[in-house]
Amino acid sequence: MANVKLFLFGAPCLERNGVTVEVDTRKAIALLAYLTLTGQRQRRDTLAALLWPEHDQTSARGALRRTLSTLNKALGGVGLAADRETVWLDNSAPLWSDIALFQQLLAAARALTSRPSERCGSIMEPLAAAAALYRDDFMAGFSLRDSPAFDDWQGFQAESLRRDLATALERLVECHTLLGAFAPAIGYARRWLTLDPLHEPAHRELMRLFVWSGQRSAAIHQYRECVRVLDQELGVPPLEETTQLYQAIKENQAPPPLQIADFRPALSEVEGFPVENAVPAPSILQSPLVGRAAEWLALRNAFASIRPNGRLILIEGEAGIGKTRLAEELLRHAQAGGATAITTRCYEGEAKIAYGPFVEGLRTALRMPNRDDWLSTVPARWLREIARLLPELEDLRPDLSSAPPIDTPGAQSRLQARHPAPGRSALGRRGIARPVGLPGAAAARLSGVLAADMARRKCAAAPPWAGAIGRGAARRRGDNAIPRTLEPFRGD
Repeated sequence: MANVKLFLFGAPCLERNGVTVEVDTRKAIALLAYLTLTGQRQRRDTLAALLWPEHDQTSARGALRRTLSTLNKALGGVGLAADRETVWLDNSAPLWSDIALFQQLLAAARALTSRPSERCGSIMEPLAAAAALYRDDFMAGFSLRDSPAFDDWQGFQAESLRRDLATALERLVECHTLLGAFAPAIGYARRWLTLDPLHEPAHRELMRLFVWSGQRSAAIHQYRECVRVLDQELGVPPLEETTQLYQAIKENQAPPPLQIADFRPALSEVEGFPVENAVPAPSILQSPLVGRAAEWLALRNAFASIRPNGRLILIEGEAGIGKTRLAEELLRHAQAGGATAITTRCYEGEAKIAYGPFVEGLRTALRMPNRDDWLSTVPARWLREIARLLPELEDLRPDLSSAPPIDTPGAQSRLQARHPAPGRSALGRRGIARPVGLPGAAAARLSGVLAADMARRKCAAAPPWAGAIGRGAARRRGDNAIPRTLEPFRGD
């Protein structure tokens, strides 16, 4: 049997028995990537609509049949399986994928529960192997000009995998630092910073590592680079925490490196390696919440005063001052009282993707143990509309009929009218939804289309609680878009 390898980090590449296979059509590569990442049976109608949105159903299904034939030939008959209604990849077939191995290695790291003194040595090998697999972004340079839905899906997957890599690199930096291996820690920290040159925690980590490895001048240069990038991209100075570290380094009073005894929480409890239904936990080096008594009291009071029509709160401030930590404390407080939590994140590059954070939040809800219970309470006509954004719903509910094309009369109105229902059912009577990490204009728009729609509807169908965290750079430049966007929610 042929030995087939699929490389999806970087430009997609298919190999059979060590020889690169030229696939006749880009749609075949897109189809293979989609089946690999979803890991589930996919309905033919779903795949046809995804890859050939401008075709009618009969033509699209015909194109899918031809593409499946092309793909099966390229795979040498290995891995691809199909019946009259569905298509999937046979897990028993020898089809290797760098994406699958990357995810398996991260899962292995999450599963390790050794003692703190041993944990770093246990997790570094799978994390380092996963980082080595990531040679470039997911399907870098690949796109389908006639399939915007696939391009959106590809973008979401690429961003998700970048976040996974960033978390893995951060853990590798922390573990090597705790073990006193500063040279490899610097290498991982530099790579971590390349993922987001505006990420001040990565700049500070590099500054500390340079000092601890005897490179004081490099630490000072790193601070100056941080100043330059922030000024050039955002027009803002570094945070006070970063400047204080710089001053300490100049005065030869930099903090000493941490020891392995400080490496306390289990990896499965660390943010970025979530456990199903777990409360988001503090990072490895995080101390108890202090100095936020007034803000914490305001959040608790707001949560206690939730009314039947819900509530939305915005935590706004400079990057790195603890906004996410406050939100996490509130999540712990809410879940301790029996609330259900759904978390999602927003990113500057996704600001124009309508409903982006809410799609991610609903996907989180679909992974909950009580998924079948709340899905059964949502009428099929609503789920059919939401399936436009969550194609996997059609696999969970095969009884759903396909929604009419979005450009048919009334289709957009039905979609906009229905989207809060699944989230509301998933959260139940006491739920908390938290979109976090909204930078600048992305926080103001709350993914654009949805914020305006929610405002017009006065949040009538929103979940009991929604929280947002916004970075304050835009406010310092006099842009008050965030409060303007949220004004319709005031007093509801």
